[in-house]
Amino acid sequence: MSISGLGGINSFGLTLNQFDNMKKLGVFVAACVIAGGLSAQDNRASVGLEVALPMGDWADFVGVGFGATLGYEIPMGDNIGLIANAGFISFAGKDLEVNTGLGTVTVEGKSSSAIPIQVGGKYYFTDQQEGAYLGLLTGMHLFSSDGNSDSNFGVAPLLGFMVTENIDVAVRYQMLFAKQETVVVTGTSVTTEEETVTNSYLGLRLAYNF
Repeated sequence: MSISGLGGINSFGLTLNQFDNMKKLGVFVAACVIAGGLSAQDNRASVGLEVALPMGDWADFVGVGFGATLGYEIPMGDNIGLIANAGFISFAGKDLEVNTGLGTVTVEGKSSSAIPIQVGGKYYFTDQQEGAYLGLLTGMHLFSSDGNSDSNFGVAPLLGFMVTENIDVAVRYQMLFAKQETVVVTGTSVTTEEETVTNSYLGLRLAYNF
């Protein structure tokens, strides 16, 4: 019998490699903002409301998330935009029933929070910052729950539409690559195995562009 790790937190603390990746990502975001400030007048900041709908196995013990993000976009040519997003999302916990072989045990779900920090790009099908667009985001989600913390690298393809000059609606499929510990019970022997899993959620963002 095996019992998988429960919740968005799969290990304790940040590794040195994860911390280095976070620093590099921060430097890249800062470089994008500085480069944008030196070039175009059409650079735009945005503030958006976020709804995160967990999918797959992750949805068994993680509830719907709500939060907000700040965004910054630097136009490049007629159809390309470089983007950076950061924010905060709070996920509700779900109770999970686990069959131990001797009966069913209810494991209480714990709420968790995430700080997504991602960069990427957009391609507009018509003109710059108008109409429909495709995009891709990549970066880190910094999770915390019940005093524990972890960071997960993630990738998110997205589809969006500029409803007006200022209103932007987008949906993304966020994939997060996490280490998960599984407790394996064999008779009187209890062992722990670690594997890489992909947690995912559908992210909806309604934003106002300045």
